[in-house]
Amino acid sequence: MSVRMRTGRTLGLLAVLLASSAAGGADDQPAWITEGPYADQETLSLELPLEVEGAMLFVEVEVGGSPRRFLFDTGSPSMMSSELAAELGLEVIDRRQGRDAHGALVETDVVQADFTLAGTTLHKVPVFVADFPAPPRCLFEGVLGSEVLPLCAWQIDLPDARLRCNADAAALDHVDATGAMPLHTFGYPHAPVLDVQFAERATSKAMFDTGSPEYLTISAADLAGAQRNGGLARIVAGTGSLGGSLGGQAPAGEQRRAGLAALAIGGKRLDGVEAPVREPSPSLIGASVLEHFVVTLDAGSSTAYFDQYREGPFVRPSYGFSLGFDDAVTVSLVWEGSRAAAAGLRPGQRLTAINGRPTSASCDGVRDALRAMREGDSIDLVWSEGAATLVRGSQAEE
Repeated sequence: MSVRMRTGRTLGLLAVLLASSAAGGADDQPAWITEGPYADQETLSLELPLEVEGAMLFVEVEVGGSPRRFLFDTGSPSMMSSELAAELGLEVIDRRQGRDAHGALVETDVVQADFTLAGTTLHKVPVFVADFPAPPRCLFEGVLGSEVLPLCAWQIDLPDARLRCNADAAALDHVDATGAMPLHTFGYPHAPVLDVQFAERATSKAMFDTGSPEYLTISAADLAGAQRNGGLARIVAGTGSLGGSLGGQAPAGEQRRAGLAALAIGGKRLDGVEAPVREPSPSLIGASVLEHFVVTLDAGSSTAYFDQYREGPFVRPSYGFSLGFDDAVTVSLVWEGSRAAAAGLRPGQRLTAINGRPTSASCDGVRDALRAMREGDSIDLVWSEGAATLVRGSQAEE
C-alpha cells in the first residue's frame, strides 16, 4: 500500500503492496495470514505514547525482549529491517513479490513475530522483511501496520500524543455519532479505506495512510473525475522525483499538484487542500489530517470517527522543494513558481550546507536536514552554483 520515502517538505515512509498475498480466496491464502495476529486477552485495551516527528508517528514495540522504535503506518503491512530480523533470528516462512508505492517490482521475505505494546502481546504478527533504504533505517527499525487494525478500535490522538486500542470503541473518548463515517476494508492487510468527494458528482474511495505526510495525495483517476465535475481549482507543475520507496527512487520527470475546490472525507469538509498527484489508485488520505482530527478506526463495526479539534486552513507550509538522500543530500523535486524555483534550485543539485551546517548522507546528517526542513519559518541553503534563504509559505502562495 504505501512504504514510501518522501523527503523535503514531507517525509513519507516505506510501504509496499504485496497484492499476491491476498489475491486468491481463502483456500489460496498462506497459513500465516489466518494464524495471526491475535492477543491472549478476550477484550483488548491498551494505550501507549505516540511520538510525533514531522508528519511521522512512532511507537515503542517490544520485540525479541527489547524495545524498538517502530513507525505506525496504517497504509502498510507490518515490516522490519533485514538487520533486525537477522538479529532476532526469525525464520523465513514465505517470500512474496509485488509492487511498491511507485510501481517498482520488489520481493520480500515473510516472518512471524510477537509484538508487545504497553504490556500486551500480539502473537504471530505477519511481518515483511526488507533492506530499508538509509533514511528510514536511521529513523526506525520496523513498521506497525494495518493487519493489526481488526483487533480493536484504534484511536490516533495527536493532542494527547497517545495511540489507543480498545475492543469497545464506545469506551474511548472522541467517539461520537456526529463524527461517524463508513470504514471499508478489503481483506489482508486490512488497510482502512474511507469515502471521499471532490465535487457533487465526483466521489471515490481513498486509503487512510498515516505513512503519507499530506492531507491528500490524489490518484490520476480521481484527478480526472474531479476535473470533469468542477472540483479542481488549479494545477501546479513540478519537476523531479516524488521520492524513494522500497524499490528505489521514483522516476524523475514532470509532476503535478492539484488545488482542490473542495474535499470531503466521509462528509467532513476540508477546503483549500493542495494534493500531489500519483499515477496509481487509490488516493491517499495522509497524516496531516491528524493535525485537525482525533481519528478512531473501528474495523469491527466498519466505522471511523473524525473528532475535529482544530479548524483549517488545511494547507501544509512549503519551501517549494523536496530533499533526496542517496550518497549525498540533493534536491529531488521543485515546484514551478515556488520560492525554491525563483532561487535557482533544480532537481539533482547537491546541497553542501543547510542552515550553516555541512550536509551529509549519514544518519546524523539526514536527521539534521529533515529537522531543518520542518522547523522554523526560513531555511538557508548552499549549493555549488549559489546560495539562498527561503521563507516558508503556504503552497497556494507559490
